[in-house]
Amino acid sequence: MKENQMKRSVQKAFLFAVLSLISFMIVPVLAFAQKGEVKDQEFIIRKDRVLTLPVQPRRFERAPALPATKSSSSFNYDVRQYFLTLPPIGIKAEATQKNFPKVTEEQYPGFARVGYGNYGSPLLEGRYNIWEDENYDLGAKFRHQSFAKGPVRGEASAESFTDFGLDGTYFMDVFQLYGGIKYDRHKFNFFGFDPSNLNLVDYMPSQNILNTVQLFGGIQDIDKMDGVNYNLKLGVRAFDDNFQAAENEISIKANSDYWYNDNLNGTIDFDLSLTSPKDEFYGDINRNYFKIKPNLGYQDESLKITAGVNIVFENDVTLNKKSDFQIFPALGGEYMLSKEIGVYGNFEGDVLRKTYYDFVMENQFLGPSTQLLNTTQNFKTGAGIKGTLFESLTYEAGFNVGKYRNMHFFANSAMDSLRFNLLYDESTRVLNYTVKLGWEYEGWYKMTATADYFHYTLSTLGAAYQRPEWEFKIHNQFIPADKWLIYVNAHLMGGIVGFNQQNDLSVVLPAILDLQLKADYQITERISAFVIGNNLLNRNNQRFLNYPVRGIQGIVGATIKF
Repeated sequence: MKENQMKRSVQKAFLFAVLSLISFMIVPVLAFAQKGEVKDQEFIIRKDRVLTLPVQPRRFERAPALPATKSSSSFNYDVRQYFLTLPPIGIKAEATQKNFPKVTEEQYPGFARVGYGNYGSPLLEGRYNIWEDENYDLGAKFRHQSFAKGPVRGEASAESFTDFGLDGTYFMDVFQLYGGIKYDRHKFNFFGFDPSNLNLVDYMPSQNILNTVQLFGGIQDIDKMDGVNYNLKLGVRAFDDNFQAAENEISIKANSDYWYNDNLNGTIDFDLSLTSPKDEFYGDINRNYFKIKPNLGYQDESLKITAGVNIVFENDVTLNKKSDFQIFPALGGEYMLSKEIGVYGNFEGDVLRKTYYDFVMENQFLGPSTQLLNTTQNFKTGAGIKGTLFESLTYEAGFNVGKYRNMHFFANSAMDSLRFNLLYDESTRVLNYTVKLGWEYEGWYKMTATADYFHYTLSTLGAAYQRPEWEFKIHNQFIPADKWLIYVNAHLMGGIVGFNQQNDLSVVLPAILDLQLKADYQITERISAFVIGNNLLNRNNQRFLNYPVRGIQGIVGATIKF
């Protein structure tokens, strides 16, 4: 009974508490809904009240490590293999097909150039190549330029050049065969007389024509990056003029090299020349020359060293010669301290091959001489510095000293002052200072320049006749626009001493200054126009005594591709 009453009392108390809570929550809401606002109330915030908590001590004891329970039961797993009889997936690899834009630049197999200038100077030049077949290519070229008038009495100093050539190459898997034929004809007069001399008013100088026919053929490897690289060339040359000079030559030149690794390589150069010259004072002679040069080289990013020997046999007959067989060292090296500066040096002896053809190409007014001699380079040594500045300026500055035997010079002949003959000095020392510069600016301008100073110490001659004491060359290339190509070159030379054996007089020739200009403008893809100017300062330059060159001379023309 008492328990029932107590339960009812508890139920009533719980019901009363619930109803009181609901009333407490509903009454404020109803009051707000009726009156629509909240009465003003006041809240007091005490900033100075501080809550203080009792300090609890910190426990630093580590929790004890409980011993690991060990299980006495063992587990066994049964691994079963399931093989599925499914065929393998066939994957076919194919290259992605994407249409890239193909840039096709049409190549023209031939061109023709035609021009005309003052001094009655027509210019005709052309070349045509055949390369449709991948295994071979053939080419033919022709050039003719003549001057109906010259610097001395018009037609008396006329001159003409005519060249013709055929060449071809046949390509195999690992090597190629090449060959060709060339014909050169140079016609000129010996006009080195005084036109103001009244006794020579009706004088017409003698004419000379230099004819040269050359045949050549060879074989060389195609892949220059692996194994032994080689190039073997056989040549036959026949030369003569309007007088008694003639010379035939058979030559063999071979070059080979082999890289043992990225740094070490070896080379062997071979040179054979057999000539049979004849002239007014000699004939039925054979001048033989043979040279082989083995060489070892080492190079890395900063160091380059070469060491070899020149083994030479030649049969020229001279009074100051001890043997036909000679051996000379050939040493060279350079070390780049940085990209901006490096040092180099060399020491080499040699016998420099000189044929009548070499002499007449150097001085076309050459006449008969008593003998032809090679030049023995007892030694030539030098050193200098080189490097690259500002990423585009290259420089080289140095010197070299050499001792030579039978160095050749030119002098006007005692029998005919209009023609030159050869003079040899028994022992010559040459000191040469040289400076070279190269610069390229933003792809539209390129410049190369060289400056040399020579000092000769001779034993039997009075001066270094017809050789310059100093020389300066500068070549400039401009591409101001896509269709323009301009060259401006200058050649300066001075300190040349001429010697006339007829009157035994030496003359220092005026300094030579030759300013040249060549410009080409592309009108269409096939047609372009050009202009050439020589000796633009109209100077009376004389490279050889009594032989002035033409004054200011220009040619205007056009080039067509086909």
